Amino acid sequence: MTAIYLTHSGSILQAKRQVFELWHHQQLQRRVLAKMTSHIVLFHGCEITGEATALAFSHSLPVLFLDADGRYLGRLHLDSDTPYLTQQLQRAQDPEFIQNTAERIVSATLHNRRALLLSLQGSCLCPTVEIALEAIELFLDEIPAASLPQLRSHLATVNQIYYPALREWLWLNTLEPAMPVDNLWHLGQALLEQVGQGFLLEFGLDSNLGGLHLSDGENLPLVRDLTLDWTVILVDRLALQFFLSHTNLTHNGNGNGNGNGYHHPLDKFIAAWEQQLATLVTGNQTYRQCLRHQIRQYQRSLCHDISYRPALLKWTPKPIPTSSTASEPQAQSLLPVPVL
Repeated sequence: MTAIYLTHSGSILQAKRQVFELWHHQQLQRRVLAKMTSHIVLFHGCEITGEATALAFSHSLPVLFLDADGRYLGRLHLDSDTPYLTQQLQRAQDPEFIQNTAERIVSATLHNRRALLLSLQGSCLCPTVEIALEAIELFLDEIPAASLPQLRSHLATVNQIYYPALREWLWLNTLEPAMPVDNLWHLGQALLEQVGQGFLLEFGLDSNLGGLHLSDGENLPLVRDLTLDWTVILVDRLALQFFLSHTNLTHNGNGNGNGNGYHHPLDKFIAAWEQQLATLVTGNQTYRQCLRHQIRQYQRSLCHDISYRPALLKWTPKPIPTSSTASEPQAQSLLPVPVL
């Protein structure tokens, strides 16, 4: 399956019969069969024609609109089949199921964040990392007795400490302002949720029926529930590694992944994202396949008396060699390789 990204201002996605066509400056850049497309992402300044929209809608393909910095603008609302809606509605009225699932998601997320922070301690002494680790340990101990609103509050509190800790760690290792990494986190989160939404659509689940997260008019609660534990490896670590390997994250306009546009940081980050999803991690499965398997497991937990099990990560000292960091030994040495 192929994801279609339109990143260069002026790019247009058209469709003829059952084929998407990506055009830029009146030149055809790429053709992709609709049945081979997983999802579509358009950045500010790019367009999708009515024919392409209708084709995406007919195949229930998630279409996401982002601004130039990778922040959410909107999405195509799909009327997809949800054969498991009855089970989802029943589980939504089951406090024990909602509570148990939320506890497992928060516990796994904090465990994974703790693992990443612990792996960063070896490179330098970072006071904010120490504070974040202490907070995570405290909240991990409180999870068994926490109500659902308290779990949400614990997670929000950790967010206010965890990401500043990562920023300070970056500053101590690069002596450069780390604020541009925020855009990478937002973009990575959007791309992760786009992949997750595609799997929920594939399995016939309603993305709006979450338990831990509440809708804010922008996110899809169930998508965010089922991808939260994956943000550490698929978003946080990738953004850190990318920031360490690219000293200049500012750019004028966007690229479309073809020709000279590939040299823009945005295109490089998307390429690194796709390479990461295709990385083999366990049992000859890629990260993409592992995420799909986990969402499939949630579907089964709706129908059977089994508990949902989020992903728990561990870390090894050897970093992932990538083309973008092959000439950056310092960046490679600072970040460990996560495995399931």
